[in-house]
Amino acid sequence: MRILIFGLFLSLNLNQAEAQVMYGPGNKPCSALVKAWEGGSFFDKNFFDAWVNGFVTGANWKSKKSVHADETIFGMELLKFCKSNPSENVFTGVMQVYKGFN
Repeated sequence: MRILIFGLFLSLNLNQAEAQVMYGPGNKPCSALVKAWEGGSFFDKNFFDAWVNGFVTGANWKSKKSVHADETIFGMELLKFCKSNPSENVFTGVMQVYKGFN
């Protein structure tokens, strides 16, 4: 019986990990970030800014490290990535830039 319960528990955890979905600006294409940052409204720009800052803060907390760049430098690197990779999602760009600074 314990094996059955353990197997069921393990199965539920694996299924949940595979089914995670990202919501918000991180799931949008990089082309949307470029459009917002280079001519979008105040709301459009801050929509991405808030998500990126929150994600980096969470990643720093989780890894117990800190990105060694200010917001402007990080943002410029992300913008450069997104211009070069407009079909990638913003999450991928943030991860690439984050890894580059750590």
